[in-house]
Amino acid sequence: MKKLIILVLVLAAFLAVLTFYIVPQQGGLISSTELKADDLQKADQQYEEDLPIQEVGMGRSGRSIIIALVMLSHVLYANLHLGGSWVAAISESSFLKNGKERYRRLARSVTLFNVMLFSAGATFAVAGVLFFVSLYPTFAKELFHIYWWPFLLEAITFALEIFFLYTYWFSWDKIRPGWHQFLGYGYAVDVFLQTLLINMVAGGMLTPGGDTITWGQSGLMPMAWSDAITWWINGTVFRLQFHRLAAAISYFGFLLAMLAMFHYMDRKDAASKQYWDWVGSYGMAWGLLGLVFQPVFGLVYMLAINDNQPDSFEMIMHGSRAWEMLLMVGLLSSLFLTVITYFIDRREQILTQQENRTLHTLFKVFLVVAAVCALVLIQPAWLGANSINDPNAWANPLGVMDYKYVAVFALVVIGALILMLDVIMLGDTREAEWGNLSGASRTAAIMAGILGMWIVIVMGYARESARSPWTIFKVVPVPGGQSYPTPVPISRIFIVWAVVSVAALLVFWFTSKVTAHHPEKAEEV
Repeated sequence: MKKLIILVLVLAAFLAVLTFYIVPQQGGLISSTELKADDLQKADQQYEEDLPIQEVGMGRSGRSIIIALVMLSHVLYANLHLGGSWVAAISESSFLKNGKERYRRLARSVTLFNVMLFSAGATFAVAGVLFFVSLYPTFAKELFHIYWWPFLLEAITFALEIFFLYTYWFSWDKIRPGWHQFLGYGYAVDVFLQTLLINMVAGGMLTPGGDTITWGQSGLMPMAWSDAITWWINGTVFRLQFHRLAAAISYFGFLLAMLAMFHYMDRKDAASKQYWDWVGSYGMAWGLLGLVFQPVFGLVYMLAINDNQPDSFEMIMHGSRAWEMLLMVGLLSSLFLTVITYFIDRREQILTQQENRTLHTLFKVFLVVAAVCALVLIQPAWLGANSINDPNAWANPLGVMDYKYVAVFALVVIGALILMLDVIMLGDTREAEWGNLSGASRTAAIMAGILGMWIVIVMGYARESARSPWTIFKVVPVPGGQSYPTPVPISRIFIVWAVVSVAALLVFWFTSKVTAHHPEKAEEV
């Protein structure tokens, strides 16, 4: 528990230093709209808004705050399906293979959880589209013309998702296992394809298929086929897709572990405590699996942005938006340290046995190395200017990017080793330990869930602010010019993140209380 307290204090100190010192020193308080004023002057006039810009009564950033509230909430709900569908289907497969009832019970709980929250995620998505149409009408018009066919296919996959998800749930124990598994994996694959179609749009907004939008004729295919493919299959879409998949699996795994801890504290009988202890460990394993791949795919995605839009890459890595990436790696490091602490504490009785002393020492070494990597990652690369390329900037010798790449690689290797050691070498020994969960382990799992949610939110904000002050990068500008600066400043986006996180967490816990299948059959839904 002391390690976790120290970690929380260090994280709080890092956030304070980032907010009140690093952000101002790197020009983070200056909007991208002001920094890119010269580029905005060169924007094609045909993309300027010819309708009155709607006021929302929330100041100059009001429209952006509305979009952030709706779309960041949607991301938290949508990732329940992108990550949770695979957890449900694979858990059911594990039950069919080993016959252990807990896998079946968990698969049913996860599926019903997603069934209950499906409409909430869809509602936020539709609300987001309506807000875009009403607040950014020119952008919405161009976007729907370019992506008409991907949007149509996305609507079809949305309908198929309804079919697979609800049929998968309502046919439980009513059809043959093989056909039921077909529905489960059909649900997972369909969500993957739906996300890919959405990422065509998200990727195209940051790395569009051209510097201008060229229309050839009217109708459902007004753009030349070759131009349309360039916009749809843009330079970052597949990297973004797999980065989001890894992030969603990690997010859902840690969320599952956090909810399991709430159930563990809520339930009093021994059977439930054993079961939810196991679910917490199972969720942490899924979370760590996604966490191992998430930074790798993230680096690949950033390199793709550099290849396709170097100006945007410079802004988010070496410019005034770099604090967002610093926050991202700070949260990522904290999550790795939290997970390692969980495994050390949760397996302490096993690791302290004479035959496992070497593993115990190895896990402690992992924790120390991870802490050193975290210290390297949170170092700002420069201070005192809006860009690292400014002659007046002071270069931090500890913030060199090469050091950060090595630190990320070390964290990935440590995470992969811990996962393999825990599953392969300690797999059978763990069975006798369920139900005896310490306060430190519970706290670590809850912290992992909160950090996992926060990382998903920050990722969405960082990707969107990377193209500010454009809605389609260097093609369609954010309307209003200096009157409506973008992105949402740090003084307000922290409040947005807090509201989104707390609201989603309350909904998730309430829904989990309703949908969870406990060991007592009388209490199963």
